[in-house]
Parts: sequence; C-alpha cells; structure tokens
Amino acid sequence: MAALIVWALVYFFANDLIVKQIFNPIYVIFIYPIVEELVFRGLIQDYFKTQLTGLLMQLSFANILTSVLFVLLHYIYHPSIEALLVFIPSLIFGYFKDRTGGVLVAIVLHIFYNVGYFYLLTN
Repeated sequence: MAALIVWALVYFFANDLIVKQIFNPIYVIFIYPIVEELVFRGLIQDYFKTQLTGLLMQLSFANILTSVLFVLLHYIYHPSIEALLVFIPSLIFGYFKDRTGGVLVAIVLHIFYNVGYFYLLTN
C-alpha cells in the first residue's frame, strides 16, 4: 500500500509533463482500476452492504450508492459529462462484486474499460 501512495504522490505532484506522460498509461490502465476497485467495491460497497438492504432492478442499494460516490470522485478530475459516463460501468463493476463476493472480476473489467478509454483518448 505504501508503494501505491508513493507512486500517487510522484504522479500528482510531478511538475514535469514528461514524467506524467510516461506514467499516465500505467496509472490509467492498471493503478487507478486496482486502487479504485479495492476502495470502492472492497471497502465502501462492503460497508454499505452491511448498512443497507434491498435491490433496485437486481442492483443492490449498496452498489447504487457506491456508484454515485464513484461518479463524484471522477467529477473532481473530469468534466461533468465524462464523470457521469462512469456511472453505468460502476454499476456493472459493483454488480459483479455483489455476485462473486470479491473484487477480482471488478478489477479485470475496470482494467479492460480503461484500456478502451485510453485507446479512444490517444487515437
């Protein structure tokens, strides 16, 4: 966990654009999905699952609330429409977290989603 914090500090506080360009694909494709899924699905959704019961269209209330928080996190760094566009994928990641009980499938799906996002952004 300490290594992830160091990488994040280097990335976010590096003034050199070259450093950010080198690390950006690594962060977007691997680091962000892993950290986000561990935090949002592994911690937050699990916590909400203990506090909330019920389903809406086969989605747990915990998943829906976690996905709203996920959008709010993305709203900090992205324009409004881009932040809103992560809501549906977040619901999908959360759905698989609920179904499997673990975060591995959510992490893999998130990585594939970010690969597509990064590809579209750079081409």
